[in-house]
Amino acid sequence: MVSSSKALSCAHRVVLRTAAFSLLMTALPSSAFGTAMFSAFAASTGDTFKPKQQLRHPLSVPLLIRGGQQSARNMSNGDINDNNDATTTVTRKTYPRAPVFSNSPFAVPVKKVTIAGGTHGNEYTGVWCIKAIEKQRESLMNECDDDTNSEGDKNPINVFKDYPSLDIDTLLANPMAYMANKRFIDTDLNREFSMEKLKRVKVDEETMELCDIQQEFCSEDDATLSSLPHEAIRAREIETILGPKFTESSSPNGDAAYPDPLMDIVIDLHTTTANMGISLIIPEGDALMSAAAAYVLNKCKNEYGYDNVQCCMHALPKRQDRMNLSSCGKHGFTIEVGPSPQGVIRHEVVEKTEAALHSLLEFLHLRNLELGDDANEKSVLDHLRDIYPGGIVPCYRSAPAVRPGELSGKISWPNDPENPNFPAVMVHKSIQDRDFEPLRVGDPLFVSLDGEVIPYDGSHGDEVNLLFVNEGGYYYASSGTGIGVAVKSEFDWQTGYFVIESDDEGVNEEVIIEEKDSYE
Repeated sequence: MVSSSKALSCAHRVVLRTAAFSLLMTALPSSAFGTAMFSAFAASTGDTFKPKQQLRHPLSVPLLIRGGQQSARNMSNGDINDNNDATTTVTRKTYPRAPVFSNSPFAVPVKKVTIAGGTHGNEYTGVWCIKAIEKQRESLMNECDDDTNSEGDKNPINVFKDYPSLDIDTLLANPMAYMANKRFIDTDLNREFSMEKLKRVKVDEETMELCDIQQEFCSEDDATLSSLPHEAIRAREIETILGPKFTESSSPNGDAAYPDPLMDIVIDLHTTTANMGISLIIPEGDALMSAAAAYVLNKCKNEYGYDNVQCCMHALPKRQDRMNLSSCGKHGFTIEVGPSPQGVIRHEVVEKTEAALHSLLEFLHLRNLELGDDANEKSVLDHLRDIYPGGIVPCYRSAPAVRPGELSGKISWPNDPENPNFPAVMVHKSIQDRDFEPLRVGDPLFVSLDGEVIPYDGSHGDEVNLLFVNEGGYYYASSGTGIGVAVKSEFDWQTGYFVIESDDEGVNEEVIIEEKDSYE
């Protein structure tokens, strides 16, 4: 017999009632079949499926089908807790509270969450994490159906039970590359989400109905599509089920990205061969993700006890300018953990990834609860104000991209004339594993085949900080060869923008890395 409290808890948990929906099934072979399955799902839960009203997208077929959680609370879009205090006092200083308006990203609950793994097929940690999440979904389903005692669960966190306000889904981003244990099949999937590239793939609903995107290309009968890389097709499929990111009427004027995609947030899990620790990568201009990164940064350091944790911010405030997978959602957040070899699962790397992921989900869930309650207790935003007086959070600001198709700038190296994926120089030992540390003009940088030491020539500034040093994925031309470059900076989590310093002579933004390429 299921207890009344447990029955009430289970009533708030919507889980799939069939084993047919496996982790690898990220799509349905037809929209008609998808509609039928949604109807069956609604019948099993007692709910009526009501499709979201939004601007019609040419590929708006129900491809992503694994359901998540319905909120256990009655959340609303109302204003957050009103407080008439003009200031908040902390031990170091007093600073004004940033107002939160009804149209603020802090005033809107985040419900639909997709966690992606396998964007690069040989980064197995992300795939492990989404498989573990699906195992937690199965565990919760069994607990509700069979009155199983969950105290025996070895995983202390079940994301569906601990963060019930979030409708969590998972996505195996590049199944073919994952099965082949390769970074990609033809080209880097995480560079394929620009408007120009997505609009190359002209696929209509009829085409999608005839194709199972999980098992095959959708281009066998189309000469134009068959000439495109596998990842170009897969990117459009992902954009369809998470977005849309663009619409047929989108144009490059202003921010052309569609403002109301299906997913509120897309979290992309990555590993790196470089010594990047736990790196939280967010775009400039997204206040909600900036606040989330500040929360995760503090929790990973002070509660989980990890030392090597940092925020990296790309200076790309417009979604249309980001060509990575996480930009398909309204908000995007990337978790990058290293060092980890490619095609390998390391326990401590999984633990670090899950620590960052759970901290992020906790922040979103706590904020949702605050928006749904009238309680006057201290909010998670107040907590951030105490931790970061003035809203200032340390970060690394990536260099602006120089080469087309890159998210940020790199110190590029020349490639072997016989193999574009083989560097003609190697990274000098003095900078190996020294990610985030400074590099100055004249410091050793590369070593040539004849043993000559090639110093840094100042092409990106007299002093820079290095990111992704000797990253294995950056040996591929389609990923952008070289070493990442950044400068130490700060952002205001209340606005999501880099801090602007002022003096008596006016306002001066911090020095931006010179937009030059090097060593070509």
